[in-house]
Amino acid sequence: MKYHPEALEPIVAFLRDIGFGVEFGPGAQGGFLPGVNIRAGVIHVDPDTLVAPGDLLHEAGHMAVLPKRFRSGLGSDLDADMHRLIEQEAGPGIPDDPILGVPKQQGEFMAQAWSYAAALHIGVTPDCIFFPGSHKVDVYEGQHPMRTWIESGTHYGPAALARVGMTGPAGVFAMMGAGNGLPPYPVMSRWVQD
Repeated sequence: MKYHPEALEPIVAFLRDIGFGVEFGPGAQGGFLPGVNIRAGVIHVDPDTLVAPGDLLHEAGHMAVLPKRFRSGLGSDLDADMHRLIEQEAGPGIPDDPILGVPKQQGEFMAQAWSYAAALHIGVTPDCIFFPGSHKVDVYEGQHPMRTWIESGTHYGPAALARVGMTGPAGVFAMMGAGNGLPPYPVMSRWVQD
């Protein structure tokens, strides 16, 4: 592991605590990211090829924002699987139900915001999610630009998480009066959808 190996154990414990299956071994090969793969909704990990343990949080974030009933249908290509499962249930286009429509439109932003909130909750550095090469950003000075965007309060992910009832609005979205009665992001009212 190249970045923040100390975060692996607390991240795995957290993911298991909130109901995700996490297995170590060869099942991690062939995934979207090195050292992590999803097979039938279970996160497979190979610490020797994993770049950073925050990748587990990010992949779990994609799964967490979807209803649990979809989990067993999720594999290596979470985005394609998510779109397929939502369309099987709701038809083509963007569903009216925000629980399905918002992840279909903003799943990547939701996973970024979810993983950041999870890192804070667990007590590991968000740098284990936002490291050189993550989120298609190889070179930067100071803090990873995606982390900066989330912390600035203008990232779309927290607002999308609030829209589906996982947290309350924060930042500029809270100032726009988009309240839902939940504590503001990064506090999560629930970690997974039912």
